[in-house]
Amino acid sequence: MLPILLITRPLKQGKRFAEEAEQACPPHRALIAPLSEVVPLPHDPAVFDGAKALILTSANAVPFLPPLGPLPAWCVGPATAQAAKAAGYVPIDGGGDAASLIARLAKARPEGPVIHAHGTDKARDIVAALPDLPLRGVAVYEARKRPLPPEILAVMGAADRIVAPLFSPRASRLLAAELAARAGVIPLDRVVPVAISPACAEALPPLLRARALIAGAPDGKAMMQRTSEALSQVWTAG
Repeated sequence: MLPILLITRPLKQGKRFAEEAEQACPPHRALIAPLSEVVPLPHDPAVFDGAKALILTSANAVPFLPPLGPLPAWCVGPATAQAAKAAGYVPIDGGGDAASLIARLAKARPEGPVIHAHGTDKARDIVAALPDLPLRGVAVYEARKRPLPPEILAVMGAADRIVAPLFSPRASRLLAAELAARAGVIPLDRVVPVAISPACAEALPPLLRARALIAGAPDGKAMMQRTSEALSQVWTAG
């Protein structure tokens, strides 16, 4: 039986990861089961008036921005930078995670106003972390929780091994809650999490945390490599 690759990212990102994994990873069966749905939030577009630059900590924010022209955009990672560039912004490398992005902003001290467009769930409050810079924050989207559908649960319940790439601490918490609610159906010892960062792994319950593999860098390329390694280990163990 092929191992399951459980992809819980929002649908667009999940499909892209599944397509890339088909080429980059050992044989598997991909299940795309988003645990959240990205929806726009009403906000006052005047917050962007006079903006000199943007801060983007997720590609999810990009579709919900007003027309702003070719502004510089401090981007947390390559996927966000790619989305920003496609939307007409000029991406600036933020270093791959929130801590690096904060350090680079503190060093560069950009002229403001600089607007952090984000979701309702933030791993780090960048505006609060840099109180001496002219930063403003606005929530432009929300990632709303979605349960695993019955047909996905049925396949997972019959699987010998499930590799689950997780791209944020929130994703870890959502998956852990879904598995806890169905502990009799999907034993945790069948699940191998692949975490994008130590913080992502720390958000898992102890049994899953002990089994988690952590990506070598907080980006999509490293996550794909670690996911491939996890699937290889599953094949070797099986």
